[in-house]
Amino acid sequence: MVKMQKKSILIVVLIILSISGCRRADIDEPREFNYRTGTEGLYLKLPTNMPTEVYENDQDVRFIVEVRNRGAFPQSDEVDDFYGKLWMGGYDDRILQIYPRLGSSVYQGVDLDGYNLEGKSVYNRDGGYDAVEFQMDVGDLPPGMPYYRPRIIMTASYLYKTMANPMICVDPEPRSTRVREKVCEIGDYSALGSGGGSGRGGSVGAGLGSQGAPIAVTRVEEDVTGTDILFKIYIQNVGGGLVILESDIDNNPNEGYDWRDMNMIRIEDIKVGNVRMTECRPAIGRDVELIDERGYIFCRVDKSIAKGKAYVTPLNIILSYGYTTSIERDIEIFEEVSFR
Repeated sequence: MVKMQKKSILIVVLIILSISGCRRADIDEPREFNYRTGTEGLYLKLPTNMPTEVYENDQDVRFIVEVRNRGAFPQSDEVDDFYGKLWMGGYDDRILQIYPRLGSSVYQGVDLDGYNLEGKSVYNRDGGYDAVEFQMDVGDLPPGMPYYRPRIIMTASYLYKTMANPMICVDPEPRSTRVREKVCEIGDYSALGSGGGSGRGGSVGAGLGSQGAPIAVTRVEEDVTGTDILFKIYIQNVGGGLVILESDIDNNPNEGYDWRDMNMIRIEDIKVGNVRMTECRPAIGRDVELIDERGYIFCRVDKSIAKGKAYVTPLNIILSYGYTTSIERDIEIFEEVSFR
C-alpha cells in the first residue's frame, strides 16, 4: 500500500514538472513580430460621443481627434525626423469657429508630436497614439435659416518613410552551363500570399507587398548582363491618401495643392545587402513620379559584388514623401428657439 502511494505521488510530481516545463518553453520561446507590414501611416478617428448637433451661440463645445500611427515610421531613433500637422476645414468660419485647445490656430495647423506617434515596433505593436482636443464656438445663423449642416474635414499632413527589405537572389552567372548547387534563382519577385512585409529569413521574394507604410514596394524584376545585375523596382500608393511634397506639409490642404508638385517620392537609398547601387534612374537622392498611383525605379550594380557565387540577400530600399490622411464628419447647427 505504501509503495502504491509513493508511486502515485511520483507520477503526480512528474506530471507537474512536465506541465511546468512546457509552460516555461512557451514563455522562453522567442516570438518573431514583423512590424513592417500594413498599408497605412497615420490614422484619424473621431470618438462616437463627439457632439454632432449644436445650437446657435453654443460656446466651448469640446471634442477630440484621435491620431494613431499604424505604420512603422518613425522608430525610436527616428522621431526627430517625423513632422506633421492636423488641419480643419469644410465649414463657414463666420458661423462656426473651431480652435485647438493647445497650440496654434487651425489656419496654421496643429503640430503633431513624433514622440507620441512613434511607429510600430517589437516593443510597441500597436503604434503610437495621440489625442488632439478642439473647441467649437457657434455663432448666429443667417436670418430665416433653420439649420446649417457643414461637413467638417480633418486632415493630417505628415512626413513618412518606407523601408523595404525584400529578399532577392544574387547570381552573377544565372545561365551558366557549369554544374553546381545553387541556393536560389533570379527572376520576377512579386508580393507573397502571406502579405509581404520586410524581408525575414532567407525566403526569396519575402518582403514585398506592404512594409508598414502607405507607399509600398510591390514587385522587383531582376536580370543579369555581362557586367551588371539589373533591377526594376515597382512602387505604389496603397494607403488611399495623397502624396505631397515635404515642403507642402505646412500648407493648408483645404486650399489645395499644385498638381505638378504631387505624387513625388524621394529615393533616399537603395542597396544590395550593404552595397549601394552603381546607378539608378531616377538617381538616388532624386524623385520618382507616380502615375496612376504607380512608379518604377531602374537600378544596376556591378556583378563583381557576388564574387562568382549565388546567394540570398536583402534589397534595401528607403523612400520618403509627404502624405495626407483625411476623415469627415457632418455637424448640424440648429436655430436657437426662444420662449416668451
